[in-house]
This record gives sequence, C-alpha cells and structure tokens, in this order.
Amino acid sequence: MGLDTVELVMAIEDEFGIQIQNQDAARLGIIGDLYDHVIQILKQRGETPDEIKNWERFKAVVVQQTGVKPDKVERSTRIVEDLKLD
Repeated sequence: MGLDTVELVMAIEDEFGIQIQNQDAARLGIIGDLYDHVIQILKQRGETPDEIKNWERFKAVVVQQTGVKPDKVERSTRIVEDLKLD
C-alpha cells in the first residue's frame, strides 16, 4: 500500500471517526469494499449508519484526496488501477 492510499485511508478515518487496521486496508483494493468496511465498523460500534448519506461523505473524501471527478468514484472503482494511487 503506497503513500497516496495510506493518506486516503487516513482521511476516511478522520471523516468517520474510525480506525481501519493496516492489514484490512491492504486487502481493500476496491472503493466499494473500503466503503463497506467503514459501514461495518460503524455498525460494530452500535451506530445505524445512513448508507446513502455516508456514501456521499465517503465519496467526497475520495474526490478531495485524489482529485478525480465525482463520476469516477463508483463502488467498482479500483483504488490503484482506476484512481492511479500508489
């Protein structure tokens, strides 16, 4: 996992007030999988996340961190190959 990806994960952690373990982040190479992991963490701490609202928050962080256009951020987007993160 490269520096750009680490910075993306850290920004997501800050936005949602969570911590994603390094071994988990390393295996989450698709945006949808990373988002699902965030939702899972929120549910584990007893929250009932609004998945539509949280997807928009999540997507905004990805756009801000990567500089890609919002329409390029989909659940199937690959972090390294599609977003060009190292």
